Amino acid sequence: MSQLVLTPAGSVSVFGFKTPIPYPFGGERTGYLVSDMDEAVRAAKATGADVSVAPFDDPIGRDAIIQWPGGVNTQLYWHTTAPSYAPLQTIPENRVYVSPDRAEAFVRSFIAFSHGSVVSDEPSAPGVEIGRPADTYRRVRIESKFGKLTAMVTDGHLPYPYGREMTGYEVTNLADTLTKAKAAGVEVFVPPYKTGEREAIVVQFPGGYIAEIHAVIKK
Repeated sequence: MSQLVLTPAGSVSVFGFKTPIPYPFGGERTGYLVSDMDEAVRAAKATGADVSVAPFDDPIGRDAIIQWPGGVNTQLYWHTTAPSYAPLQTIPENRVYVSPDRAEAFVRSFIAFSHGSVVSDEPSAPGVEIGRPADTYRRVRIESKFGKLTAMVTDGHLPYPYGREMTGYEVTNLADTLTKAKAAGVEVFVPPYKTGEREAIVVQFPGGYIAEIHAVIKK
C-alpha cells in the first residue's frame, strides 16, 4: 500500500508492506522524480553510480534504485502523467552519511548527476549536529534542482538515532512545530539544540520514520 503526503515543508511517500520489506527497499535515503527514466539511469551510471534495482514498471510510472559512491541509496521514479504540486514554503534537505575515504567520490558523482553545486563545505562543523558535542566533523551542503542535500562526513561512530534520520525539514518556528508534533504522537529523540546556523530537533513519527526538524537562526 502507498500514500503520498504533501505538506508545505516537503512531501513523504509512505509505503505499507503486508509482508517483510523485500531487499533493498527501505534503505533508500530519498526518491527523486525524473523526466526520463532511461536517461536518468544512464546519467547516474556515467557519474560512477551503481544500479541496485534496474528500472521496473509500477501502476503510475517506472522506478529504479541507484547507489552513489559511498553506499548512498536513492530511488529514481517517473510518472506516466507528470504531477503538479503546490510550491513548497521551505525546501527540505536530504541527509546522507559518507566516510572520509568516499566523500569526494560521492560529491563529484552527485553534482555531476544533479548539475548542482556545493554551497558550503565546512571542515569543522559542530559535532552536536551528529550527537557528538565535544567533536567536529566535515559537513558538505549541496543544492540542485532536486533540492538540498547535506552530506555528513564521519568516522561512523554515531550515537543513535544519527544516521537513521532521512530528511531535515525546515520550519519557521521550531517551538510551535514541536508542540504540534507532540500532540500528534511524535517522539522526541533529540531535544532542541542550537548551533550558529540553526535550532534543531530529531524526532520519530509513528511507524518508525526518523527526521531532523530545524529552524534557521536569523543573523
